[in-house]
Amino acid sequence: MRRFDTKTVLLADGRKIVIQPATEGHTEALLELFKLLFLDGEGMISEPDEGPQTEDELRAWMKTQFGTPTNLLLLAEFEGMIVGSIDFTTAKRRRCAHWGTFAMGVRPGWRSCGVGNALLTCLLEWAISMPEIDKVALAVRADNHRAIALYKKHGFVLSGCDKAYLKLSDGSFVDDLRMERFVR
Repeated sequence: MRRFDTKTVLLADGRKIVIQPATEGHTEALLELFKLLFLDGEGMISEPDEGPQTEDELRAWMKTQFGTPTNLLLLAEFEGMIVGSIDFTTAKRRRCAHWGTFAMGVRPGWRSCGVGNALLTCLLEWAISMPEIDKVALAVRADNHRAIALYKKHGFVLSGCDKAYLKLSDGSFVDDLRMERFVR
């Protein structure tokens, strides 16, 4: 088992971000990011009121991440502002504990500049270093083409599709795609 070491990443536009494990000290800033992501809605499955609403709710979720050595919560930070996050959670059952799923979000205004790529690269490097993890999986809205392209770039392949998984406020439906990548 290996913990993640903080890493500085140079983005294509010359800005430097720091990828680091989240700590309880990040709770307030992370809650702000999550609220922005839910309000923005791009690529989201949940409605704004379905995410954590208070620091206590977020802290409780973060404890589940911190309490399992094969779970990880990374943040991308630029000059004290959290610009992205990625969390990886392994399956709870022992026969399924060799794999996990991740979710990622990038602050509006910071998309398409390399933050998501940096977070995913770091997550995959960490997963490869973890002998307990064989597979990394994810779910993504079928209409989130930018995210799907990023996942394919990192070697993820389609493994399933939940038809009409989401029903949007206008009555239209969106499929949810399952993607996976073996790391060993």
